[in-house]
Amino acid sequence: VTATRIPTALQNAPAGTDLFTAETIDALPAISLSDILSLATGSTIRDYGGNGSLQLTSLRGLGAEYTLVLLDGMRLNSAQNAIVDISQIFLHAVERVEVVRGGLTSLYGSNALGGVVNIVPSRERAPVAFKLGYGAFGWRQASLAVGMNGPATRLFADIRYEDSDNDFEFNPSWGGAPMRRQHASTRRRGAGAGGTFLLDKANLTVFADMQHLDVGTPGAVFSPSQGHARQTDLQGLLTLRLDMQLSAHRQLRAMIGGRTGTQDYHNPDISINGEALHSRYEQRQLFANVLFDHTFVSGHRLLTGLETSFDALDGNGISRHPQRLQTAVFSSADIQLKPGGLPLRLYPALRYDMIRDILSAGDAAASTHPDNPLHALMPSLGLHATVIPEVLALRGRVARSFSMPTFNQLYWREGGNTSLRPEYSTALEAGVVHTPVHGFTTAEITAFYHDITDKIVWAPSSGLYWTPRNVQHVISTGLETQLQFRWERLSLRASGQWLSARKVNASFPGDATQNKQLIYVPEWSASLAVIVVPFDGLTLSLTERILGRRYYTESNTASLPAHAITDIAMQGTVALAGIRGTLKLEVLNLFDASYQVVAFYPMPGRHARMTFHTALR
Repeated sequence: VTATRIPTALQNAPAGTDLFTAETIDALPAISLSDILSLATGSTIRDYGGNGSLQLTSLRGLGAEYTLVLLDGMRLNSAQNAIVDISQIFLHAVERVEVVRGGLTSLYGSNALGGVVNIVPSRERAPVAFKLGYGAFGWRQASLAVGMNGPATRLFADIRYEDSDNDFEFNPSWGGAPMRRQHASTRRRGAGAGGTFLLDKANLTVFADMQHLDVGTPGAVFSPSQGHARQTDLQGLLTLRLDMQLSAHRQLRAMIGGRTGTQDYHNPDISINGEALHSRYEQRQLFANVLFDHTFVSGHRLLTGLETSFDALDGNGISRHPQRLQTAVFSSADIQLKPGGLPLRLYPALRYDMIRDILSAGDAAASTHPDNPLHALMPSLGLHATVIPEVLALRGRVARSFSMPTFNQLYWREGGNTSLRPEYSTALEAGVVHTPVHGFTTAEITAFYHDITDKIVWAPSSGLYWTPRNVQHVISTGLETQLQFRWERLSLRASGQWLSARKVNASFPGDATQNKQLIYVPEWSASLAVIVVPFDGLTLSLTERILGRRYYTESNTASLPAHAITDIAMQGTVALAGIRGTLKLEVLNLFDASYQVVAFYPMPGRHARMTFHTALR
């Protein structure tokens, strides 16, 4: 798993880690990454209206910009705004999803103050597989994949399609007659291809993916008249990865990749100089790393690596055409000791980053950001100590992290602030873990503390626009619990979180937001996932997601009430039109709860969907 960047067994991880396998993902009522991440311990999803809407994940209440999202090790967070809309990520041919909590900048660089989400795609495919889906609010889904698994070659290709009108009835939170959510239709198309070539002492993997999204963004709902804005995204990704066994004790892992994206936003309801509001951004990212993994005879392991990335942004909403060059060297170790005869593993890590922003030479205002180049040295130390063999262990971690200002914060045309400093964080966590090797139950409890200084927030300026400033000091503390139980045909997973994420400084005398909970961060939340296989060929599952009260004003004077959402699924083997496959029936929001995750963005009530999947061998 990703907790140390050295491949580490989950039971030995020094940080709180969740692992969702393909088998679990297929069994649960889930089609999107947000459905899975909402079950992860310490994770909350900011959802702006259900399927197709903007969905952001936050770990330990620290915000989406502090959650680093990786696709097979390549970062998806852009330098433009540092956030990842997880609604745009297909849960298609995924081998596993890993979620690691805690400051991980010493391993992965900027943005990993809250943790890391790593999506690992599957490398093997059936010769032919297709999937069809149909559900409420006009939801339709289809995909077709082909694969070839030879003795030395694995190849695959797939195409995907999904659309939905997303029109649904809801009860306004302010009272009155039911209303209808509209203008939020979505259409997604995607295609991917790749392969793994098994060489004598190495594996070479190629992965390419492209998708086009057309999504309605009507905004908050205050009346029956809703917005008509739309956004389209065209995204492409290409990676090349080499895993080579240099010797019995040394491995080389290298990766090079690139991403490109174009985003168009059009809002006919807002006119500027007689023309409808239109913004367009083009992003480019290149990424490369080389890692050497050495295992000593004693069992210790040492990972050293070099990483570099390049980000560029063009758009009509920024005053310049920034480019960011980042180079880093890092080292991480797994040191295995046995003081008193009991296993003790130490995980030290150290990373040095040099980051420089370069502005277009043709820009009359071109200059170098005053803090560039940034030199950042980020250390961390984790441990996993066995107290009672195969029964009880202690783990802990302390880490220093940072997050670079984004292009939007630095160079937004109407309010960018080129004097911004990076945000810094100190994170500590300690936990007790019960993980018996031959038992049925695993349990853990973790306490954590995050201290973020120089946090960037947008504040009113002397003009008409707001501008970002390094003025906030945030402390997030909490307690996380997790229980997993497996016995024959029953699997149960439960988690709970208590969280205090507060701004502790006063921005001015009498500041009503001092010591108040950050907006949309629940003080408590919980989740439950149950999977039952009563007999071969039939799987039943249930998920329960509970969010406590969330404030949507910084002074904590207005809040959204707690809510609980229940989803169920049933899937079994059937034959349709002579084709044998798996039929999955899902009922979402089973008890038809009326709720909002974000104020004035209604969520859909009870609805159902059906999918049929088959793999032809």
